[in-house]
Amino acid sequence: VKEFVSVDVFVSFKGNVRKVSGKSDLLNREQRDIMNLADVGEDITVKILYLPNNTLAQNDIKEINFTLSVDPDKEASFAEGHEKLNQYLKANAIDKIPEGAFKHLTLAAVKFTIDEEGRIVDAHVFESSKNITADDLLLKTVLNMPKWSPAEYANGQKAKQEFVLTVGNMENCMVNLLNIRQD
Repeated sequence: VKEFVSVDVFVSFKGNVRKVSGKSDLLNREQRDIMNLADVGEDITVKILYLPNNTLAQNDIKEINFTLSVDPDKEASFAEGHEKLNQYLKANAIDKIPEGAFKHLTLAAVKFTIDEEGRIVDAHVFESSKNITADDLLLKTVLNMPKWSPAEYANGQKAKQEFVLTVGNMENCMVNLLNIRQD
């Protein structure tokens, strides 16, 4: 970067989008302050206009945009613990999946959200195993899960958090597209 033209920070504050500008890669006091005031669970967007450092006679202004998400300090968790979650999934889904439902690189993925109350919402089959019985069983198991402890910020405010339950061949290329951790 030869020169920064502008560095704009956009946040949602009390439901309204606010913009604070600067002209440096170092955020100014107002930019830092507005980022700290951003509504919980809302993204922070940064838009940078700059002149590249090159030897071209015609040096056009370039643009970079990126978004930041502020993750909760405490992730949502199955209220009875990780081991009990594994037992629940095994007893209610894994052990009941029909023999041969997952062949070769087959994978099923169910996306769901734990809301601020710890309830499962917005559950849906994101990647089908191509076996309707297995997909339905996994979705039903997720929908019937007991309540979770919701995600929480340091100030005590509860937050939504998305999860993905995957079953099948973890070598499937969808694993990378789902951006999931394998625990």
